[in-house]
Amino acid sequence: MDVKHINAFVSGLLNVSNMLGINDIKRTGLAKNESLKTDNDVNIIIGLVGDLRGNVVLSLQEATACNIASKMMGGVPVEQFDLMPKSALCEMANMIAGNSVSNLEQAGSLVDITPPTLVNGRNMISMISQVETIIVQFAASEGTIAINISLE
Repeated sequence: MDVKHINAFVSGLLNVSNMLGINDIKRTGLAKNESLKTDNDVNIIIGLVGDLRGNVVLSLQEATACNIASKMMGGVPVEQFDLMPKSALCEMANMIAGNSVSNLEQAGSLVDITPPTLVNGRNMISMISQVETIIVQFAASEGTIAINISLE
């Protein structure tokens, strides 16, 4: 996997986080898996087609998702992870993917994205793809976030 592809998604997440007022976000780790699987409560899947094919998954715990949704909704407390915060998180993932695709285009790759698919549940393992995956982990005051990048 080309580092310029990974950096496009890292930059996309950082840019959108800053636009949403999540200003203290920091990269905390980097890992590699043989397949794309997650074990967090909330996973938002974006498919990629075109010059690059695969999936990108924004993965976080439900408490982090509620904190981010609250930030996106002007600080309104989010007590339950119901339709409104789920919609807000899907929009955030869509913004990250759109920003990342713009970064990829500037690097010479034309890529289209699918609409976000949110998978939510406790004690679940989401096995999405059997392709090598790079996981970039981040932390902010709202909680931890992982972006899983799986390109064919």
